[in-house]
Amino acid sequence: MAEPTIQLELNDGTEATPVWATIVTAARWVGPDAVAGTLTDPFVAPIADGDEAFFDFAASPNDGELWHDKATDEQIVTAGRTTDRNTLRALETGATDATADPPEFTAYDDATDASNRTNPTVWLLVGTAGSSNISVIRAVETTVAAGGAGWTAQVHDADPGGGTAGQHLDGDQAGQKEICATILAASGNKTFQLAACAPHDSTSGETSFVYAFQYTFQ
Repeated sequence: MAEPTIQLELNDGTEATPVWATIVTAARWVGPDAVAGTLTDPFVAPIADGDEAFFDFAASPNDGELWHDKATDEQIVTAGRTTDRNTLRALETGATDATADPPEFTAYDDATDASNRTNPTVWLLVGTAGSSNISVIRAVETTVAAGGAGWTAQVHDADPGGGTAGQHLDGDQAGQKEICATILAASGNKTFQLAACAPHDSTSGETSFVYAFQYTFQ
């Protein structure tokens, strides 16, 4: 068997009618007033340590958004602490090769660190005192079922807990990556729901990181 051919896609459509598009440039977590062509709207961090501020495309203060940065930008309306299942997809396109083990979805500082599986250092992934030093970037596999109550009720300063509650993403560390339930079959796919939050002591300015879909093959 050869290495599977994997592409990561975002859903530019809706939960009921997904429109999967390959990520070419980036996905951007931004504030509620972003518009296509200007994905620079800041997301205001909460004032107090106990306050929540998630990118749920919901009522303030949880009104941050996820956008697909491409030639014509598209908002990803399914993202956040919801039971939607169609936000991000890892698709095997080679048609002949599966992964040897269940793949893992996580995040790193950059593509080089992802290739080397180097532990993250950016604040988004290592967290802050306000997030109890856990990553503010979260994911749950939704290939078979939506995230459970632990996912929809997660808070900024506690580990989601794994299972249907998802994981916070912090490199290749045990308990800090989302491990799929089964292997990725040839021509198959895995879907994920994504979330992010801003603790009160967030670092201002734009911070970049990369999502990573890591796997073994035979």
